[in-house]
Amino acid sequence: MCKKILIVLAAMLTMTACTKDFEEINVNPRVPSKVPNDYLLSQSMLLLTGSAGDPGYKSWRANFIYAACMMQQMASVEVTFYRGTVYTFQGDLSAAYYESSYPNSIKNLVNLIELASEDPNEVNILSMARILRVIEMANLTDIYGDVPYFEAGRGFIDNVFSPQFDNQKDIYLDMLKELDEAGSALSESAKLPGDGGDADFVYFGDLDKWRRAANTYMLRLAMRMQKADPETAKTWVAKAISKGIMQSNDDTFAMHFSNTGAGNNSNSNSWNLGVGRGIATSDNIQWAATFIDMMKERNDPRLSSISALKNDDRTPENQRGIPSGTDATALNSLPFTELADYSRAAPNMYALDVPQILLTYAESQLLLAEAIERGWASSGSAADAFMKAQVAGAMQVNAMGGTVSQEQAMAYAEGNAYPESGSLDEKVKAIQTELYLVNGSVLNHIEAWADWRRTGYPTLIPVNYPGNETNGTIPRRLRYPQSEYGVNPHLDEAISRQGADSFTTRMWWDK
Repeated sequence: MCKKILIVLAAMLTMTACTKDFEEINVNPRVPSKVPNDYLLSQSMLLLTGSAGDPGYKSWRANFIYAACMMQQMASVEVTFYRGTVYTFQGDLSAAYYESSYPNSIKNLVNLIELASEDPNEVNILSMARILRVIEMANLTDIYGDVPYFEAGRGFIDNVFSPQFDNQKDIYLDMLKELDEAGSALSESAKLPGDGGDADFVYFGDLDKWRRAANTYMLRLAMRMQKADPETAKTWVAKAISKGIMQSNDDTFAMHFSNTGAGNNSNSNSWNLGVGRGIATSDNIQWAATFIDMMKERNDPRLSSISALKNDDRTPENQRGIPSGTDATALNSLPFTELADYSRAAPNMYALDVPQILLTYAESQLLLAEAIERGWASSGSAADAFMKAQVAGAMQVNAMGGTVSQEQAMAYAEGNAYPESGSLDEKVKAIQTELYLVNGSVLNHIEAWADWRRTGYPTLIPVNYPGNETNGTIPRRLRYPQSEYGVNPHLDEAISRQGADSFTTRMWWDK
């Protein structure tokens, strides 16, 4: 897989000393005057999952410090830093995703969309950039609520340096439109990014997979609107399903990496857990008791693939998570007082070149099952979609070095059957419990948090740690960066419209 775009410049011809040739003489022939869009697409993809200059910065803070701990998939006794465990605020931690994404991934994607729009032959690069922008903006609005969207990243293009904060409803409707249009515009007759698609680090130029991914993201966002605007949600869910969603684990949307060294060409979650920050190897963060106990109760075959004690013991019955809200003092009162005796992400989970998974086929089937139960899909069996999701979700960890067999996955599905005779609420609970396990096992904790806020499942017992800022309730959003105060005059408008800039304020879709 080629990770570099080779730029060949024609050699300069005869150079003279005439002043009229001054501009040409002073152009460096070894430096391109324009970066190819293929290269910009590759860079934007890496910045989507990583951070400029530090591949793990925004993932560390938003995905692990807050989302993973709030969702009780992970926990840390370092409660003054891993604040999602106890629902407290630290400005740079809460702001990291915002402050990293806008000047990097968003700015680059907006610039790429502008450039690629100029050439009809680059419609595939344009469409991919539009889809990637939606993915990043969906994370931003799901983390903070109302955020800059329509004017975001246009400082260089339009001199907009204080963009408006847009209403989340308007953001969602435009994201759905973008996914619909971008997926439909992909064309086999236009050029692929790089040499046959090698500048595309997700699907390597497979346009059918891009189409299905766009439709599946459409399904995810439409289901998120289920309580806020059910009629619009129903319309977009039906459209996504009719256009064609993911068909197997081969369609899973994941960023692929080949560089096993430092730099942005590394899985950002892996960088944080392993050789970069070592938060797993240095006992900074472990699996939470809620997550490990749930997997053990369900005889989940993923457990020995994703979890290990510090001595690399992966025996399922020996795995134990840290109770959420446990600090260093409380640890001493537990039956096991050494952090080495608690489970953490297994080493195969954080190899630098494992794919970083953002959207799974299993999720597509679980959302399909819910859509069928709500009457939003014209046909299909919810039980069948649920079973396919269980098998696919169990085997998804194999992309990260897991060893779950087809037989083990089938046995798991049979042992945790769909409640066909249950109420809609019982079915949604079963669906969301599976989705919680899928996203936790592939380290997509931000998405697990969004799913939990929409449905309330799985049922989590909040932590009421002294000094917490939510009155002992799980946060509904992160707070805006302190750097925006006094700089962007539109921030006050957003707070007035949405509600106080606090952890407990609910955003538009969170009813």
